[in-house]
Amino acid sequence: MIRIEVDEKSGFCTGVVRAVKKAQENLEDSETLHSLGDLVHNPEEVNRLEEMGLQSISYDEFEKLRDTTVLIRAHGEPPATFRKAEAQNIKLVDATCPIVRRLQKQIGDTYSALRGKQGSILIFGKSSHPEVRALVGQTEGNAIVVRDPRELSITIKSPVYLYSQTTMNLDEYGQFQDALKDRMISLGMDPEKDLHVYNTVCGQVSSREKYLREFVARYDLIFFVSGRESSNGKALFKICKKVNDKTYFISNPQESDEIELNRIGSIGICGATSTPGWLMSAVKARLQERMNISGS
Repeated sequence: MIRIEVDEKSGFCTGVVRAVKKAQENLEDSETLHSLGDLVHNPEEVNRLEEMGLQSISYDEFEKLRDTTVLIRAHGEPPATFRKAEAQNIKLVDATCPIVRRLQKQIGDTYSALRGKQGSILIFGKSSHPEVRALVGQTEGNAIVVRDPRELSITIKSPVYLYSQTTMNLDEYGQFQDALKDRMISLGMDPEKDLHVYNTVCGQVSSREKYLREFVARYDLIFFVSGRESSNGKALFKICKKVNDKTYFISNPQESDEIELNRIGSIGICGATSTPGWLMSAVKARLQERMNISGS
């Protein structure tokens, strides 16, 4: 009989748990609750919340709102969003992850200290990611976002302050730091004196990477469950695939039907920090039904 197990440590991080809880609590008390962007990078969970009454809106739609309630997701928002909400009499339910909020303050404080002085604030991350847009907003748009060391032809001024998007891969962040030091040396700077590095990758993300390597090695086949747009999902899937080549990325239970299961003795199911536990359980139930295995 094929053994199927769900990774108990996979699923929502504390920041997402908090945001979803705030959404559900406010939906119980209000007929209308808007979310500025998808609350979580998982279409299945977004659909579940929308069935409860949550309305995901774009920034263009936010511009037109007045006298209503809007939820700020765990990724956070730049200061301009809060100013606009106040001007438009919009009540904000702030579900910014506490870890992200601390990083926002850290970057904002660094920017304030640099005002009128020379220096550069670099953010290792994806420029299109909502968390990064909010971080850049703490610097009035002056922080430089870089992800690939090859982009380091950018002009930087010392001292350099380096931060990371909280959901980036820790190893890649380390590699980027090495490339940045080489770049600074080529510009005549002294990294030992002029570079200030802050380890702002979320501890839950980095510890999950280590655990997942151990988890996926124990099974013949792995189903990694995540939304396609989740940065954390993409990063963790890459790690799983590197350890276990029979790792498959799926977004819903139905997609597991496409994977051949002959000569498989064990299946592990895991996911991203934006993957709800109920969705991974649904994948397990689908597999059990497919193979006529009683649930447990």
